[in-house]
Parts: sequence; C-alpha cells; structure tokens
Amino acid sequence: MLNRDKLLDVMSDIRPDYLESAADLLGYYREDKTTETKISTKKQIRDTRRIILIAAAIACFLTITVFAARLFSVSERVPDPDETFRIKWSENEEGFLEWHDAKLALTFPEKEESKEIEFKPGYLPFELPETLGFSIPESNINKDTWFTRFSAETLGCWAPEDMRLYQDIGQPLLIERYSMSMFNDGGAILMLYHTPGDITEEQWGDLDVLKFHASQQIGARPEFGQEEYSIDYNYVLLSNADEGWIITVAGMLDMDTIVKVAENLEIRQTGRILTQEDFENKYVFMDGGVG
Repeated sequence: MLNRDKLLDVMSDIRPDYLESAADLLGYYREDKTTETKISTKKQIRDTRRIILIAAAIACFLTITVFAARLFSVSERVPDPDETFRIKWSENEEGFLEWHDAKLALTFPEKEESKEIEFKPGYLPFELPETLGFSIPESNINKDTWFTRFSAETLGCWAPEDMRLYQDIGQPLLIERYSMSMFNDGGAILMLYHTPGDITEEQWGDLDVLKFHASQQIGARPEFGQEEYSIDYNYVLLSNADEGWIITVAGMLDMDTIVKVAENLEIRQTGRILTQEDFENKYVFMDGGVG
C-alpha cells in the first residue's frame, strides 16, 4: 500500500502535459464566447463544475499512475562491503555477531503486524520420508503435515549412504517462512556468501516473486588434493504484502524443480499475529547450506 509520502512522490511525477491534456479534454482551456452573455452566477457554477471535472480527471490520471507505479513488495540492493549487520547471538562471548560483506540485501514494506503462516508442499521431487532432520516438525511426517520449516538436507550427502536420495548434494531443498514485521527499522534478509546472478521479478496472483541463481566459489586446497569449485543454488522468494509474510524456496536442485515446488505450496494462516517484538533480530541470512 502506498503511504502519504509515496503518494505525493507519485503525484509529483505526473507529467504537466498529462494535466494539460485532462484540462483540455474537459474544455478548460477552450474559449466559450457564449459565456460572455451569461450572468456571473451561471459562469461561477459552470467553472465550479469544470474544476470538479478536472479534479476527477486528475484523480483518474493519478489512479492510473499509482497502479502503474505499484511498488513491488521486495526491494533488493547490494550493500557496501563495509556495511555491518549486527544480531544477538548468545553463544558468542560478546552476546552478538556482526556480519559484513553481504552480497545481497532484501527489504520489505514496513508492517506493524504480520499474519503467521505455515505451509504444506503440494509437490516434491521425492517421496516424503517419516523423518526430516532440521525441519519443523522433523518426525511423524506424512503428506498432510504442515511445516514452518522444511529441510531436505538429510536426504543429501549428509545422510547415511544407504539412505541418500541425492548423492553429493548438500541441500536439495530448503523452505523457510518469515514475517515482514520482523524486518522493520532497516532489517533485511541477507545473502552473505552466495553471489546472486540476474534477479527476475514476477507476479503470481497476489504474490510478488523473485527468482535467481547464486553461487559461492570455494578456493583450492592443494594440501588436501581439492581443486577450486563452486556451490550453486537456485532461489525463489514469495512475498505477500497484504498479509505480511515471505517464503523462500531454495536448493541445489535445478530451477525448474525449485519453481514447481514453490508454485505448488499450500499456505494457511495459523491465526497468530506477529509484531517486531516477537523477534530477537531483524536480520537473517538465506544462503542455502550455511548456518
């Protein structure tokens, strides 16, 4: 939703010739010789009507401009390498951690309240096991299970060899949900290690969607016989500005698969309303496989 300041910004961007066209269309600039013979009162009424019509025309132009300038609910920027992001971290002696050299920062509209959600995958490229470590929930899982976090990490190279579905894939699929109210006052979802490529913006119904590929270069370690290689992830981010929630779908599977998972997610509200006070930090990072 546009606030007053943004609305004024939009108004200031309306080209003068648009306003002149509106006035000309309504005859505001046309000379009407017949009015010279009419009494002053009728002329005032007519001029008042003209002003009202012009205001209506301008409002129409403004409405069209506002819709045309509808703000995408996700803003992206590349932070300065020296920009610091601090979070509370009880396991650290100082009680906090500071991140810098972020490769991407995603920010969202200020929301006092967000509707909490949970999700259920409608499509997965594998059979759903009864246990998925690092998911919430992570046990007694079936096709009717609703998640607040979904991780297929234990199906990749970290699983026992006889249980691996994806040989040598660290994180096939990771789905996480966030609340916009968490990121008020300059908060952001960060990408710290993976460098994103071209970012595509799309709209799926009432959802704003980002899609992009990202990679991290891992240097060679000759002492261990390891050559330089890259870790590649695909990302789809779903954002609902009206309800104030975000879902990220990421993984080392191909982009078509990640998109299909995102398109088939079933999402429902839990009934809980979240504000910034419900969160300890206003920064998170979305790098797949990092944490």
